[in-house]
Amino acid sequence: MLKFITRCGVDIHLFRSKYLPKEMLRFPFDSSRKRMSTVLEIDRDEATEFGYPKRIHTKGASEIILGTCTHYLDSNGNKQLLDDQMKQQLENIIKTYAKQALRTIGFAYKDLKETDGGPNHENKSQGSKIYEIEEANYILICLAGIKDIIREEVPDAVQACNTAGVRVRMVTGDNIITAIAIAKECGIIVEGEENEECVCMEGPEFAEFVGGLIHKDTGEQIKALGVESEKEIIGNIENMRLVRNRLKVLARSRPNDKYIMVAGLKQLGDIVAVTGDGTNDAPALKKADVGFAMNSGTEVAKAASDIIIQDDNFASIVKACMWGRNVYDNIRRFLQFQLSVNVIALLTAFIGSVFMWESPLAAIQLLWVNLIMDSLASLALATEKPKPELLKRPPYRKYEYIISQKMIKHILGMAIYQATIMFIFVFAGQNLIPEA
Repeated sequence: MLKFITRCGVDIHLFRSKYLPKEMLRFPFDSSRKRMSTVLEIDRDEATEFGYPKRIHTKGASEIILGTCTHYLDSNGNKQLLDDQMKQQLENIIKTYAKQALRTIGFAYKDLKETDGGPNHENKSQGSKIYEIEEANYILICLAGIKDIIREEVPDAVQACNTAGVRVRMVTGDNIITAIAIAKECGIIVEGEENEECVCMEGPEFAEFVGGLIHKDTGEQIKALGVESEKEIIGNIENMRLVRNRLKVLARSRPNDKYIMVAGLKQLGDIVAVTGDGTNDAPALKKADVGFAMNSGTEVAKAASDIIIQDDNFASIVKACMWGRNVYDNIRRFLQFQLSVNVIALLTAFIGSVFMWESPLAAIQLLWVNLIMDSLASLALATEKPKPELLKRPPYRKYEYIISQKMIKHILGMAIYQATIMFIFVFAGQNLIPEA
């Protein structure tokens, strides 16, 4: 928005130097309110009906800002009453922007009395710093639509995740129309799928549907999420199971909704990876099995995550998945080779000692087996690069042993095969190899 204003010929620095010193109060952006506001003191020559007023400027989710407005500025900058007809027209504009995958932001202001907007102006009835002055009687300035360009590689990355058995869910603070449009562009949902039950939901609706989080012992609703994470369970696990199988887009989500989603999926036994870049994402990043923070994100998000994505690209998560599978497969191959070689070496040494009263393999020979064969094999396996074929199979189960039954069969099979050949040479070698 600042770049756009600059291109329109407005000197941003001049306005900031004029008004920032007069800032009296600021409401930071909050995901529950979906907006931020600033109270400024107005100069005497700019004062309006209250003599020497203050003015509050706010910006945020367009439908929320529009709901607080009673007037608007027309194309000439004159204040006009916001009647039902104009409000309907503006709501249609918001929906049109949203269907084009535009994130809509509303801008509004209103003048305050001298007693409004002070540092101690607090709504005591609610017991928190939610100010009455922020709630109504605004004058709408404009609605803006911002296009968040989707990188070309994102749809392919989402498709690769689906092929690899990794289900992608979109959790966003955008309104549901914008979220659906972006999800379609990314390939998370297909045309018409948004009309199916539980495929696209809003945060408050989702939290109510799954019953939120309750304490395992007392059954009471948990508000301070993450304090006793081992005691947190989903209120309605059957509904959560339905959400797990169907939900793909969660719009207008709050930090608590994202956390509940992660906790519910983990309770159902899923491995959960979460991406995020804001301070509000930190609880979900920490709760997840793997947290991915964007390099451009806040320090709080980075501290709560396990992996930091340096290029802020979702496709990097696919690369991380591929590399993780490659490392895991290489470890399995290494273990299989090591155990196969060592099992045959031990069998040869033990059985040879029983029947021949001495080991067929001397100590220096066993040392060569470990130094040469094992070292070269482990080096070869460790340097094997990941292949795209790794993403064409489902992930390993959560409690699957690193040494699988198939590996055991291969180890025993190779051990028996090699032992048979070894013992043929040990006990009948003089008959098979003629003397010189």
